[in-house]
Amino acid sequence: MNTTNTNPIHYVAIDVSKATLQVKDDRGAFAVSNDSKGYRKLLDHLKGCPNPLVVFEASGGYERDLLRSLHQAAMPLAMVNPARVRDFARSEGVRAKTDPIDSKIILAFAKSKTLKPMEAPSEALLKLAALLDRRGHLVEQLAREKNRLQNSETFIHRSIKRMIRILEKEITALEAAINKLVGSDPGLQSRAGIIESVKGVGKITAWTLLAYLSEIETLDRNRLVALAGIAPFNRDSGKFSGRRSIIGGRAKVRKCLYMAAHTAATCNPVIAAYVQGLRDRGKPYKCAIVAAMRKLLIHIQSLMKKHQLSPC
Repeated sequence: MNTTNTNPIHYVAIDVSKATLQVKDDRGAFAVSNDSKGYRKLLDHLKGCPNPLVVFEASGGYERDLLRSLHQAAMPLAMVNPARVRDFARSEGVRAKTDPIDSKIILAFAKSKTLKPMEAPSEALLKLAALLDRRGHLVEQLAREKNRLQNSETFIHRSIKRMIRILEKEITALEAAINKLVGSDPGLQSRAGIIESVKGVGKITAWTLLAYLSEIETLDRNRLVALAGIAPFNRDSGKFSGRRSIIGGRAKVRKCLYMAAHTAATCNPVIAAYVQGLRDRGKPYKCAIVAAMRKLLIHIQSLMKKHQLSPC
């Protein structure tokens, strides 16, 4: 996108489903198929729009090909959290949910929040996220199989153990593929090395931050911890002062940071002392670990900014 363009942003909202894309902007509304043919029609429409910005929700993977197509066409885009859009719809008194209504709400949301273009992820980051997603699926399935082994009839244990071996083998293969992908991309490899240099932070955490928190080097600290879902929010009203809690953000990042902070609390002298200091002041363990998660993430961001690496 040309940063010197003085034309107002022309928002083009898209409600993404498995089969179709419902498109809405100030010029009207139309639907196209969610495939290469539909993308060509969409791009033809966008080429006729002055200073366009395409806005759509993350849709469980159905948006990936659209994102890739827009990225290849160098078309400015912004992908938003569906929960924020639904909250906005409720605030507007909109309860009904259809594709045309959703695209209209997305357009109103984009205008209300004056959304700006996001940096589209590289092909390597898209592949990394897909591989990590698949690994996550199998890790969850492996945990379920191990639980079944502890609470099932003995005569089916052989089947469960066979499935456990298959899952473990496939997870190992996926991790090897991820390692190869990161190693083949100089930008990813450098970033992963910086992240892993922090005691208590391993490969999985490094890969997760690269794939699901690619904005880590561009955000300020407050926005970064909020995006990761580890920013404490107040619950105060008048004389009432409630407990602060964390909510929202990117669950995959938060879960991985929790495990990293838990490990760092035992093997990283700085984090261990920090957590112990909070515990000595009467803070619950989980509160201390969440604080350690923030400290780890901000330290990682600081290291990455210090090296001033170019974007992936």
